Amino acid sequence: MSLIIRNISHLVSNIDYIQHDCDLLIENGRVVSIGHNLGASAGAKVIDAEGCAVIPGLINPHTHLYQNFLKGVSPGLPLVPWCSQVLFPTVGALNEQFEQGNNRSAYLWSACAAIEMIKGGITCCLDMAHINEGSFHAWQDIGLRGVVGYVLANQWIPEDLIGDEEQTRAKVVAFIEKWHQTDGLVRVCLSPSTVFLCDDDLLLWAGEQAEKYNLGMQIHVSEIASEGQDTLDDRGMTPVELLDELGLLSPRLSAVHCVHVNASDIERLANSGAGVVHCPKSNMKLADGIAPIFEMKEAGIHLSVGTDGCASNDLLDMWEEMRAAVLLARVATSNADALSARDAFRMATIEAARVCRTEAGEILPGRLADLAIIELKGAHLRPFHADRLLEMLVFCARAGDVRDTIINGEIVMRDRQIQTVNEAEIMQEAEEAEAALYARRADFSY
Repeated sequence: MSLIIRNISHLVSNIDYIQHDCDLLIENGRVVSIGHNLGASAGAKVIDAEGCAVIPGLINPHTHLYQNFLKGVSPGLPLVPWCSQVLFPTVGALNEQFEQGNNRSAYLWSACAAIEMIKGGITCCLDMAHINEGSFHAWQDIGLRGVVGYVLANQWIPEDLIGDEEQTRAKVVAFIEKWHQTDGLVRVCLSPSTVFLCDDDLLLWAGEQAEKYNLGMQIHVSEIASEGQDTLDDRGMTPVELLDELGLLSPRLSAVHCVHVNASDIERLANSGAGVVHCPKSNMKLADGIAPIFEMKEAGIHLSVGTDGCASNDLLDMWEEMRAAVLLARVATSNADALSARDAFRMATIEAARVCRTEAGEILPGRLADLAIIELKGAHLRPFHADRLLEMLVFCARAGDVRDTIINGEIVMRDRQIQTVNEAEIMQEAEEAEAALYARRADFSY
C-alpha cells in the first residue's frame, strides 16, 4: 500500500532532525521519502497532517500484557508479597482456563492492551509474556508490532507454575521456529525472569538459544534491594556480575529496572553494550526504589523507558512514562538537568527500538513506517512553542492527542477510531471474561 501524509506541520524524524511543512511518502511498509509536493502512485491513500506533529511510533520495551486484567486491583504491597498475593493467583486461574481449552482470555487481554497502546501512539511492545498463542493472534488482527518475551524460570516460584523443564525447553524451540518473523509483525526474544528465578544452567541455555536464533534477551535485574543481597550471599556477586560471569552481558541483552546497582555494575553494563529498561511508575508503585538513571546516562549505557505491566502501573501510557522518568531523575539527584525531554523522547523511540531489535524508532527513508500523528489543538498545548517541540511533546502532550497511528505502513487508527477490529465488542467481551477470572483467582493462594 502507498500512503502519503501531506502538509505535516512538524515532522520529528529523531531528536536531532526536525522538519516543518513537509510531506512523507510511505510504500510497502517503509518510509520512502520526505520532502515537498511529493508524488504518489495512483490509488495511494492520503492523510492531511496540517497543524499536527508526526513522530516515530512510541515503543514500549517492557510490559506484561497478561496483567491487563489486573488494573486497579493491586494493594499497597512490595514486590515479593505482591507476586504471591496478586500475580501467582492470577496465573493459576489462567492456567486452569487454558487447561480446560479456554484460550479466549489471552486474545482479549492482548486486544485490550493493543488498543490502549495504539490509541496512545505506541506501535510496538515487548511483552514478557504468559505464553498463549491467542495473544499474538490479537496483535495480528489489530495490527500491532510485538516482541514475545518467552519467560523462563525454574526455581522459587510455585512448582505447579514451573512445569517439566525439558518439555519447556522443547516448547521454547518450537515456539521460536513458529513465531519468530524477521520480516513480520511478531518477533521472539528469550526472557529468563530474574537471576533468582533461574539456575545457571537455564540462564546459559537461554543465552545459547539466543545466539543460535539471533534473538534478543530480556531479564529483570536488581529490581529490589534483597535481590542483590541474596545473590551476594549465595554467589558472592551481584546479579549484574553473575550475568557477566556467565557471558550474558552483551548488546542483545536488555536489563529491566536496575534499581539497586552499584558503580561497578554500571561500569559492566556500559562496557558490555547491554541496554537498561527503566520503569519509573512501576518502581514507584511497588516502592522498589529509584534507579540511578543519571549515573547510567553519564556512563553511556543505552537507556530506554517502558511501562511494565498493568498490575504495577495500571496504564500502558508512554507519555506518562516519559514524564515520570524525567521528573524522578531530577528529584532523585536534586539536578534539574539530570534527564531532559530529548533524553526521554530518545528512550521511548530509538533506544526502545534497539531493545526490540526493530528498524523503527526514527522516521527516515528505509525505516519501517511506524509512526503517530499528534493533534496539537488542545488547551493543554497552548501556547504552543514550535521551537521547543520536544519539550512541548514530552511535558504537555497526552495519549489522547494521538489522532492517527500507522504501523508497517497500515493505518491502524484514524481520527481516534481503530480501523481493524470492532473495539466496542472486544471491550464488552473482555469485561465479562475478566469478571469470571477475577472471581476464580481468589481460590488460588501461594
